[in-house]
Amino acid sequence: MMMKYIRLISLLLLSELLLSPIMAQHRDVKIVKNGPWRIEFEYPEKSYFRQQSDEWILSSHGGATLWLDSLLEGDYEISYQRMVLVDTGATDRLSDLNQFWLTREPAEDPLVTTQLKARDGRLASYDSLDLFYVGMGGNNNTTTRFRKYDGTGKRMLLQEKNEAMYLLLPNRYYNIRTIVSASGGFTSFYVDGRLVFQYQGIIPIRGFFGFRQTASRQKIKDLQIYKLKNGENER
Repeated sequence: MMMKYIRLISLLLLSELLLSPIMAQHRDVKIVKNGPWRIEFEYPEKSYFRQQSDEWILSSHGGATLWLDSLLEGDYEISYQRMVLVDTGATDRLSDLNQFWLTREPAEDPLVTTQLKARDGRLASYDSLDLFYVGMGGNNNTTTRFRKYDGTGKRMLLQEKNEAMYLLLPNRYYNIRTIVSASGGFTSFYVDGRLVFQYQGIIPIRGFFGFRQTASRQKIKDLQIYKLKNGENER
């Protein structure tokens, strides 16, 4: 338990170093500045988080979720670079470059618009949430799937792309970009500029974002979250 708190304190301190104000023409105001961040490890005694230069390293023996503990609202873009490490690390495995977004407690829960309840890092512990989930290179790098959870425990499979071009290569940074348009009624997931998944329909106007992984060691850098200008969202 003490180690878990130490890692959490480290995350909060390091959150101040994460984001730099790099603007682009199609973006407007940056809506995230400094965390705070919250981590949930399935096996905290066998997992760790650390910063190395301008990169974050997250090593998890089992499941791990690194939440941005700030509510995101409206139309925005999330982008970052991420790599799955395969070398001599104890948890190295080419699998599960994943993320949660538009995450909420079930609609009947009074915490729905303010915070998420703490969970234990096991994938099943998130079944009660309403969220979108991409599992890139899941199941030992054999599947890339887009799911929607509705808070009832059902993991609805929206789309699946299992061809080699949609799976992972080791020790390579991927540029991940997610568009959320509450006003336009869609969310899109891009990898290296290629549209991989898209959902169109009614989506929540607010929710939480989290990095997700299972039994692997990964690097994250260059996280940017910007509010999008009206009329400049992409489909």
